[in-house]
Parts: sequence; C-alpha cells; structure tokens
Amino acid sequence: MMMDELLAILPWVLTLTMLVLWAWSERLRRIQNIKLTDLMGKDSLTGLSNRRNFLELAAREINRSQRFSNPLTALIIDVDDLRHMNNVYGTIGGDLALKHLANACRQSVRDFDLIARFSGEEVALVLPDTPLDGAIVVAERIRKKSAEQRISMPDGLEFTMTVCIGVAQTKNEMDSLEDLLLAADLALQRAMENGPNKVMY
Repeated sequence: MMMDELLAILPWVLTLTMLVLWAWSERLRRIQNIKLTDLMGKDSLTGLSNRRNFLELAAREINRSQRFSNPLTALIIDVDDLRHMNNVYGTIGGDLALKHLANACRQSVRDFDLIARFSGEEVALVLPDTPLDGAIVVAERIRKKSAEQRISMPDGLEFTMTVCIGVAQTKNEMDSLEDLLLAADLALQRAMENGPNKVMY
C-alpha cells in the first residue's frame, strides 16, 4: 500500500520539481540579461545608457567642449508624480511611463546627443555644441511629447504623464561635468517647485 501511494504521488513530485527548476533557471536568465545589459552600458528597462556609461561619455564631451570653446548643455528630467502612477497603475504603469519618456527623448534629439537613465525616475541628457536657447527648445519638445502622447497599459487602460526639466549650460572652460549637472539639477528643483509640467533654466 505504501509503494502504491508513493507511485501515485510521484508524477506530482516530478512536475513540481520541474516547475521549480524552470522558475529558477528563468530567474538566473533574467539576472544574467540584466548584468549583460549593464556591462554593455545600457539600462535594462529603457534601453538608454546607464549612469556609469553616461558619465564617462559626458566627461569626454565636456573636455572636447573646453578644448574647442564650444557650448555644452545638460538637461535633467523628472517624471511628475511617478510614485502616484505606481500606486494607481502599479509598477507596470511606472515602467511604461519611464519607457515613454525615453522614447520622447530619443525622438527629440540628434544621434550624437547623450541620453541616460540617470536615477530611478530621472533621465539626463548632454547636448554637445548646443547653447542654452537651443537646449531650451529641445527641453520644450520633450515636455510636449511626454504630455501629448498617451501611454497604453496591457489591459487597454490609457493615461498621460508630464515631466519637469532643468536645463543648464557650461559657463566657462573651468566648469566640470559635476558643475554642469549640479546646475541642471538646481534648475530641475525650481521646475518641480513651480510645476508640474515645467522647464526651468
């Protein structure tokens, strides 16, 4: 009788074991993909550069702009009320909002401009050979695209989002990348205080 009972539950045990092994291998595969994407200098969610890669490339651009006395500008963009979006639409909604912002940025800049996911809800850009007025035009383009295009959830529900953007330009040849990004971040803080849906410089 004991052997019969064991034989009866054996298929269930094997099935459960296979499911556990499959789930474990899927988890390992996802972790490896994230690590590989990170090694390639990309953010796994948005496909933009990651922060480390962005800072390396931006440091080269600031050196080049100083060598040739060309203007260099930076934008830092923050999604308005991303925490609220996550609460209402779940993390899927928040992720879609960040992807939406990444696409709005890609559609608004030149091939050689630098774009990165800078932090959890921030995207940063460095625009070589671009003075402040040109960067403000780009910022307004991104702000409008972000707000105008609707975001579709997998269940068909749609929502819109807005962003605040801080813009800054290097002031002299002694400015470092940290100076430029700090100035853009301070402008972003002013935009958020006067926002939502604002560009400040």
